[in-house]
Amino acid sequence: MIGVFCDKNEELIVREFFELFKTPWEFWDSHHDYDVVISTLSQIPECDAKLVVFYSSRYTEFDIQWKIAVKQGLSDDFVVTGNIHLPIYGAVAKFDDAGSSLLRDQSDTGNVAIELFDSSKKFIRVGYDLFYEIAYLINGGQPVENAMMPSLDIHISLLRDWIAAMGTPFVEIPPLPHGYKFMVCLTHDIDFAGIRWHKFDQTMWGFVYRGLVGSLFNCFSGRISVEELARNWGAVVKLPLVFVGLSDDYWEHFDKYAEIDKGLGSTFFLIPFKNRPGDDFEDVNINRRAVSYDLKDVREQISHLTTLGFEIALHGIDAWGSVEKGLQEMQRIVELTGRKEIGIRMHWLFYDHNSPATLEKAGFDYDATLGYNETIGFKNGTLQVFQPFGMAKLLEIPLNIQDTALFYPRRLNLNRKDALCLCNQLVNFADRYGGVLTVSWHDRSLEPERLWGRFYVKLLKELQSRGAWIGCAHQIVSWFRCRRSIAFEESRFTGDRFAIKLNDANLPTESKIFLRVYNIHKRKNKLDSGSSNLYIDIPLTGNGALEIDVKKYGV
Repeated sequence: MIGVFCDKNEELIVREFFELFKTPWEFWDSHHDYDVVISTLSQIPECDAKLVVFYSSRYTEFDIQWKIAVKQGLSDDFVVTGNIHLPIYGAVAKFDDAGSSLLRDQSDTGNVAIELFDSSKKFIRVGYDLFYEIAYLINGGQPVENAMMPSLDIHISLLRDWIAAMGTPFVEIPPLPHGYKFMVCLTHDIDFAGIRWHKFDQTMWGFVYRGLVGSLFNCFSGRISVEELARNWGAVVKLPLVFVGLSDDYWEHFDKYAEIDKGLGSTFFLIPFKNRPGDDFEDVNINRRAVSYDLKDVREQISHLTTLGFEIALHGIDAWGSVEKGLQEMQRIVELTGRKEIGIRMHWLFYDHNSPATLEKAGFDYDATLGYNETIGFKNGTLQVFQPFGMAKLLEIPLNIQDTALFYPRRLNLNRKDALCLCNQLVNFADRYGGVLTVSWHDRSLEPERLWGRFYVKLLKELQSRGAWIGCAHQIVSWFRCRRSIAFEESRFTGDRFAIKLNDANLPTESKIFLRVYNIHKRKNKLDSGSSNLYIDIPLTGNGALEIDVKKYGV
């Protein structure tokens, strides 16, 4: 059991942190015994814990007691652990060589975490404010230059490894279903629903230019093949036939996505109102945000997708800033699907610091907006579904990989080889830390003039080959909601038995939620950072008490 000794104003952050690092913990109680104590105050409480982890960027009583020289300042660097460079966004303290170094800053001018021992316990002194870092990541998110770092998950991993190094058994509920390496959420933003709705407008003329001139340049530069050049030119030539209904609309891909995603599940985000650009936001060309289709124009296709088991959700216009407008937009999806639990992703990813409360008041089940337009990565530093501070129900499922971010000329503008390499960096982090990677592939991206369909299929195959469980946003969010409903009421290791008592959370068998028990397995499985500590995985199939016989596992 972990005891957390912290300031009152950190308690909300601590609660969310331990929803993500799902291990037994409680706020410090002087009447209880703990295996591990985490302190963020100036002093460390008197305790018999084997490990005390002390986070603070200030010069503290602990430093005076241990005669540690401390250099304080603002963070302008990363801390280094193995091959991981972790950005620190708040103040940081650097230490002399008073103890064994665990973390150093990137410029190698000092230790940021050190390990010290007395006769009965181990101390880890960390020179940044953990819960400030967590709040920074959840509230605002990382700058684009750090997009590729799952910073929040790295903080969890560091603490997990420090606890595991004690050698005492402890448990965690990892953020992934049993038998899988990580999860993938497939989503499709329906911004066009067909080129036939765009006769002689800016969208059509842009398509003609990119299909003819842009494709020629892309062919000369090796970004597309001669065959693909011919497909784009042919699509431009056939455009009049599409308009009069004599040729298939190559931007209407509901059926094709249903075929590609068959057996996997995916979410289609639809815009509720035609010709409505929405409220102004951050000096954008707001008129370009309006769409030319109406939900009644695609009612038949949506009904077919629903029958096949795909999720229909809202691609919101003004819901990010108005409860009233959010309710109006949601109602259109409710009328279309009959479902009461509706998720949302804002069109063009509009969002501000008031959006979580606004969306929750409107009654949305989850939001899938938090990601980057200009790049791929981890905006909030995590692969996990999380809850914004102060919310009672709304969960955020992060957006990680977006087709337009990869391939748009004014964004990353990558060729397919480099795009797959960059995506694989995110997949490697998912394989290491668990959680979910959310992929957004737009409705017009499979065929001319974008021709990003082959890449999408290749990416799906790569994700499946890496052991991912793939589903729609509602499935993923429901899984995390189920995990969040679990609470440890007791965690006790006595002799050869490990006793765990859970609350009365409803755990359906198909959820594949499981306990990971560290340091009691006879085989040489390794933790994600390369530690030699051992673990076993035990599926949770019911509620109440669970006892683990350590001898059974060869300890």
